Amino acid sequence: MKPIYLLDTNVISEFTKRKPNKSVMEKIIEHDGLCAICSTVWQESIFGLTAMPEGRRKKMMEDYLLEIRKSFEIIPYDSFAAQICSEIRAKCKEAGAPAPFFDSQIAATAIANNMILITHNTEDYVALQENSMLRIEDWWE
Repeated sequence: MKPIYLLDTNVISEFTKRKPNKSVMEKIIEHDGLCAICSTVWQESIFGLTAMPEGRRKKMMEDYLLEIRKSFEIIPYDSFAAQICSEIRAKCKEAGAPAPFFDSQIAATAIANNMILITHNTEDYVALQENSMLRIEDWWE
């Protein structure tokens, strides 16, 4: 079955916490096989790993990201998503609420693939949601 939930970076970061949010973990299990990440979230994760100093924590993060790559499909940021991203960013700018580029890419990937964006950073996406067909859910309770 095709994934319908696009996980934001803060969702996959939850797995690395000593005490991950129980509601988020339950939703991930409940929607097994229906969740994916996008190439922009993957890029943010790899950048964070690459910027870490060498050591035990970095090795743990490398192992963790290998598991993420195995567990979730990575949806590409393609030409259709790029067109949507450009249109949304222009609408946001015109509305006086410029949208951050990476958040715009993530939102556009969700829209282009008819997916629901899962994030706890809902405020980061307000302007994008107001100027597009972006659907968002916050699994933190």
